[in-house]
Amino acid sequence: MKLGALLRLRCPICGKGKLFRGYFDSPERCASCGYFFMRESGYFLPHVVIGYAFTVLASLGSWPLVRYAFGIRNAAVTLTIMIAVAVLFGVWFIRYSKVLWLALDLKLNPPQSEDFEARGRRS
Repeated sequence: MKLGALLRLRCPICGKGKLFRGYFDSPERCASCGYFFMRESGYFLPHVVIGYAFTVLASLGSWPLVRYAFGIRNAAVTLTIMIAVAVLFGVWFIRYSKVLWLALDLKLNPPQSEDFEARGRRS
């Protein structure tokens, strides 16, 4: 697995194919090496938990910054800023949460030859 490729949102196997067609859309397989990213239906679902955890940390982490660095003590303003951070960070981090899930899964379940075969999957 190539960590640098994952950070650049490229295929972890060959490092060339793109992991995303649009901002949110993941192709089912790598255009370069043919590796199926979508191993099964709902494969990327665990990325939601990863994204949620990091989004909560970013939002909660903004509180001390707002309170102590900027000196804002108004609860309504602080909450508004925390919600804005959660929404903006959450949308930005979606791609990276999928990448983190893919990296974790590939570490636990290294690719096999059948991960490159269609086996009834759309190609």
